[in-house]
Amino acid sequence: MKSRHLLCVALLACPLSAWAGTPIDQTRALNADGRVSIENLKGSVQVRTWDRAEVHIGGTLGDGVKRLQIQGSESSVRIEVDYPDDNGWFGKGRSEPSELIVTVPAKAEVDVDVVSADVDVEGVAGRRLAIDSVSGRVKAKGKPARAELESVSGEIEATLESAELDVSSVSGSLRVTGTSSGEIALETVSGSIDLEAGTIKRLRIESVSGSAEAQLQALAPGGRIDGETLSGRLTVSLPATTSASVNISTFSGAIRSTVGEVKREGYGPGASLETRLGDGNGKIELESFSGSVRLDLR
Repeated sequence: MKSRHLLCVALLACPLSAWAGTPIDQTRALNADGRVSIENLKGSVQVRTWDRAEVHIGGTLGDGVKRLQIQGSESSVRIEVDYPDDNGWFGKGRSEPSELIVTVPAKAEVDVDVVSADVDVEGVAGRRLAIDSVSGRVKAKGKPARAELESVSGEIEATLESAELDVSSVSGSLRVTGTSSGEIALETVSGSIDLEAGTIKRLRIESVSGSAEAQLQALAPGGRIDGETLSGRLTVSLPATTSASVNISTFSGAIRSTVGEVKREGYGPGASLETRLGDGNGKIELESFSGSVRLDLR
């Protein structure tokens, strides 16, 4: 009687296991500085690194997925989860999400393209890291020479040591930490921007209605900072030893600064501030239409 009961339980468990997804365990050879492209409509993508000249793909394929496609050579590998056509742009079909766990050589170039999947990348130190997402959350940590992170509504959290860093979103928030000298560009429409960085050669911040705050350890000699918002609040913090010419202006927003003198326009609500810090060999230009602008020297 007991064995019959156990058999029934086992039979019931079979479709549940299938529904939970098909395990993935695939390995492909890849040069240490090769390229890995990953596409997944929905679910998650996790990327980690090791010192082997190969790519390992693990995780699970969601129920209803057509197949996992792995193509390429030792110089470039492409990984794609093939969903049925009824999933549409935002993955609202009947197939279940897929979870990919991909391990790549540390110096590999990595390109991730998702729609509603979360992305978590750590340890990459290749020529380039690119992540493109619609609504999933993006986390990236590593030392790629160049990084490009883009999302529509998902949050982006990045801790990167890159010579060039470009992060953009429409409504998702951006939280970026960079510790090495380089160029950083941050852009959003309504999402907030929060930046903590080391020595900056070039910083560009653009926002429409989202607030933006940048805390910098230093501006490199001859470096430049450009910040612009429409109605969002803009704050930039720098050391008191900064050397740069400063130009701040607003159409109707307030200006607050620990240095220089704020001048009010005699014919309108606008304000401006022009001053020089140290030898003035760098340049800081901050502008807003109706948002407030603040410059802090500490």
